[in-house]
Amino acid sequence: MKATDLLKQHHREVEELFREIEGAEDEDERASLREELANALAAHTSIEEEIFYPAAMEVLGPSGRIREAFEEHAVADFALYRLMSVSVGDETFSAKLGALKDIVMNHVEEEESELLPQAEGEMEREQLEQLGDRLQSRFTERLAEGHRPILERSLGIAARQVAAQAPGAKKAAAPRKRAPAKRAMPKRAAAPAKRGGAAAKRGGAAAKRGGAAKAAPAKRGAAAAQKRTGGAAAGGASRTQSRKAASTQKAPAARGQGASRTQSQSGGAARGGQSGVRGGQKGMARGGARGQAVTATRKQRARG
Repeated sequence: MKATDLLKQHHREVEELFREIEGAEDEDERASLREELANALAAHTSIEEEIFYPAAMEVLGPSGRIREAFEEHAVADFALYRLMSVSVGDETFSAKLGALKDIVMNHVEEEESELLPQAEGEMEREQLEQLGDRLQSRFTERLAEGHRPILERSLGIAARQVAAQAPGAKKAAAPRKRAPAKRAMPKRAAAPAKRGGAAAKRGGAAAKRGGAAKAAPAKRGAAAAQKRTGGAAAGGASRTQSRKAASTQKAPAARGQGASRTQSQSGGAARGGQSGVRGGQKGMARGGARGQAVTATRKQRARG
């Protein structure tokens, strides 16, 4: 049988197993069909990756379709692993079965519409038949091995490839090689610490010199201030003594002027008093004379 026909036959068998699992009403029957599906699917993908894809690449070149087929197998293996990790009565079983079926059926459709026709167009019939015999023999071996070791190898290899191809994976190993140098770093750090201590000491000495330099002008300023204060105090005392002396000299003069004004005022008052007395005496004399004249006149009129 040609290799392309054998692979198509495997595809039909897998499709039938999906339908039977979906229609099974008994859990035991569903579990048995699931085991058969897992073994057939794992064996099929393994022989394609091991035998058919490399042979197709020899005649077709490293086409993008073959590279995509490898990636689709990795996704299908992981989905199959998740399906086998739960019981057939689990509430997520149907969802996991549906996801696996979608992945496998999409892969089958693209493979049968693109890759297999290209292989048949580039390979001789005899070459395809010989390749088919190799595939069938290897499939029987893988089928007897069972899905579990196949999936473990497939997923383990895929995990290591992803880790190795991940950005920064090689850089992550570098720090472990430089770990001894990191442990030795504290010893080298002692020298900068000593230099830092010496610098700190020099800074302390400079600070002391700066303090002394600042203290000297401050002392000189205090002395100058004391001198200015003493001079101001002396000047103030001199001015105070001068004002006292001046006031002492002015006091007698003021007292003398006051006494003179008092004497003048007393003299004026005395002279005024004397003038008043003399005026009064004169007035009384004149009044008495007029009174006597009037009296004499009135007597004469009375006699006549």
